[in-house]
Amino acid sequence: MLELASLRRISESQLALLGQLSESVGAVMHSIEAVERAERLLAESRALAEQLRAECDELKEANARLQEKAEALTLASHYKSQFLASMSHELRTPLNSLLILARLLVDDPEKKLSAKQIEYAQTIHAAGTDLLTLINDILDLAKIESGTVVLDIAPARLSDLVGYVERTFRQVADDRKLKFEIRKDDAVPARIRTDLKRLQQILKNLLSNAIKFTERGKVSLHIRLAKVGWSQDRAQLANAPSVVAFEVEDTGIGIPDAQRSAIFEAFKAGVAGGAHPGGTGLGLSICRQLTRLLGGEIRVESTPGKGSRFTLYLPLEPATEAKPRAAVRPPLLFNPPPEDTAPLAPKITSALAGRKVLIIDDDIRNIFALTGALEEHGILVIDADSGKSGLDVLKRQSDIDAVLMDIMMPDLDGFDSIRLIRGLKQFRDLPIIAVTARAMKGDREKCIEAGASDYIAKPVNVSQLLSLLKAWLVR
Repeated sequence: MLELASLRRISESQLALLGQLSESVGAVMHSIEAVERAERLLAESRALAEQLRAECDELKEANARLQEKAEALTLASHYKSQFLASMSHELRTPLNSLLILARLLVDDPEKKLSAKQIEYAQTIHAAGTDLLTLINDILDLAKIESGTVVLDIAPARLSDLVGYVERTFRQVADDRKLKFEIRKDDAVPARIRTDLKRLQQILKNLLSNAIKFTERGKVSLHIRLAKVGWSQDRAQLANAPSVVAFEVEDTGIGIPDAQRSAIFEAFKAGVAGGAHPGGTGLGLSICRQLTRLLGGEIRVESTPGKGSRFTLYLPLEPATEAKPRAAVRPPLLFNPPPEDTAPLAPKITSALAGRKVLIIDDDIRNIFALTGALEEHGILVIDADSGKSGLDVLKRQSDIDAVLMDIMMPDLDGFDSIRLIRGLKQFRDLPIIAVTARAMKGDREKCIEAGASDYIAKPVNVSQLLSLLKAWLVR
C-alpha cells in the first residue's frame, strides 16, 4: 500500500512537472512566435523605410529639376523683357522722326507742296501709325501673357468715356458716310470703377472694327445696365451688384459661324472668309484678355451680310478680392491723354514763342524732326548729342527754359544726365521732360525717380509735347 501511494505521489509529481514543462514549452513557443513577428515587423519597417528614403530622394530630385526649370523660366522671362524693351526702343526711335516729319509735310506750313505730294505724306503718316499700333499691340500681348500688366482701377466718369468715343470716331464715321450713334441709358450710374485707359482701348478696337467692316448703314454704342447675357462661369459678373453692358453694333458684313470662335485668337486675321483684310488679329485677342483682367466678358452675335453686335460686360464695381493693385503714378503736373494719334496742335505762338528749349538726344533724326516741329510754333531750339555736351550747354547758357531729354544714350544715359543736372542748384527747378522710346512697365516711374519733371514716349505726338511744355512754362 505504501509503495502504491508512493507511486501515485510520484506520478502526480511527474504530471505536475509535465504540466509545468508544457506551460514552459508553450511560453517558449509564444516567445518564438513573438520574436518571429517582431523580426517580420522589423523587416517590413526596414523595407518601408528604404522605400520612403527612395521616395524622398526622388522628391528631392524632382524639386531640384523644378527649381532648375523655375530658374530657367525666370531667366527666359528676363531675356524676354530685355528683348521687348530693346525692340520697343529700336522700333520707336526711327518711327519718331518718320511720323513727326510726315505730319509736318501733311500740314505743309509753307504751302509749297502739291495735293498729290500731301497725299503721299498722308500715306506715309498712316502707314507709320499702323506700324506703331502693331508695335503697341505686340508689347501689350507680351505684357498680358507674362502677367506684368498693372491695372489702374479708379472711379471713371462715363461722360468722359462718351466724350472720348465721340471725339475719336465721329469724324471717321462721317468720312465713311455712316450713321454714328452713342446712347447711354438714364439708369446707368455716372461713374464706373475700372481702368479707364484699358476700357477705352477695348472700345476703340471694337468700334474701329465695326466701322472698318461696315460699308453702309450705321455703327452704334449703347451703354446700359444688364442682368443676364454673360457666361455662367463668370463669378465676378454673377456676384457683382450691378453690371454695365457696352454694346457695339454695326450693319456690316458680319462674321460666319465657323469663324466666330477664332476671331479672338491672336494672329487669326481676316473675317468673312478672308474677303476683307483683318490686320494681325491681335486687337480682339488683347481685348478679350484685358476684359478678363477687368473681371468682365465679351460676347458676340452676328449674321453674315447683316451685321454684328459685340457686347462688353463689366462689373460696375470690381469685387474686393479681385481688385488689381493700382499702378503707382508720380504726381505729375500734366498727364497727357492716352491717344497718340491727334494731329498737330494749332500754333500757340502767344504762349511758347521765344521760349528756348534744349534737346539732348544722340539720334540726329530725332533732333531734326523735333526741331522742325517746335520751330513751327516759334520755339527757339538748341541741341546736344550726349548727356555730357547737354550739361555743358546748360552751364554756358542760363536762359534755357526747358530740356527734352532722351534716355537711351551711350556713355552717360538720360537717367544719370538728369541726376547730374538736378545736382546743380541753379537747375533744380528746370523743367526736364523725358522723351524716350522706352515705353515698358515702370519706365515712366524710373524717369520721375531720376528727377524728370514729366515723361512722354516716342513716337512723340507733337500736340501732347506742346501741351506739356505749355503746362510747365506758362504759369
